[in-house]
Amino acid sequence: MTKQGINNVKLGAFVLGGLLFLVLLLYMIGKNRNLFGATYELKARFENVQGLVAGNNVRFSGIEAGTVKRINILNDTVIEVTMIIKKKMLSIIRKNAIVSIGTDGLVGNKVVNIVPARQLAALAEEGDVLVSKKSLDTDEMLETLSKTNNDIAVIASSLKTTVQRINNSSALWELLNDNSLPQDIKISVANIRSATGKAGNMVNNLNAISWM
Repeated sequence: MTKQGINNVKLGAFVLGGLLFLVLLLYMIGKNRNLFGATYELKARFENVQGLVAGNNVRFSGIEAGTVKRINILNDTVIEVTMIIKKKMLSIIRKNAIVSIGTDGLVGNKVVNIVPARQLAALAEEGDVLVSKKSLDTDEMLETLSKTNNDIAVIASSLKTTVQRINNSSALWELLNDNSLPQDIKISVANIRSATGKAGNMVNNLNAISWM
């Protein structure tokens, strides 16, 4: 009986310890998600939230400021994002702050980024709707990159064809390999200079005649 009682005590202590650990874990998760502590709500509206979900982080100038509470579809072109912001940000975030949706790292979770505007404004209050900025979608970037690659491929193909035609042109290479070509160019330049000098003399003579 004594041994069974000891085992029961150990089992009870183990269960109690597990419950305490679970409560502590839930508290830490809640604290990280701003479920506990002083917070307030801010909102922003977008045409496309790009996969943003409730629980994603909200950052102000790169600093953790809160989390996404919920996402509501107002109509077919407007989606409202409600954010839980830490109370200490009340004295920092202003009404003209700009909100955008980004990515945590290259392929990480979506995050809401809040950046201050350059102009001064009143501090944001509970329930304010901040100005949103459309972010470049990853799919749009990939589509643009694909079009650019296709254009480069077309240009490279055309350049390759042009070079091949030049290489296959016997007349061009005969002209370039003609040893008399430099001498002919020199003679032509000399003739041009001579003609220019004669034209100058003619102009001078005409000027002299006109003054008579």
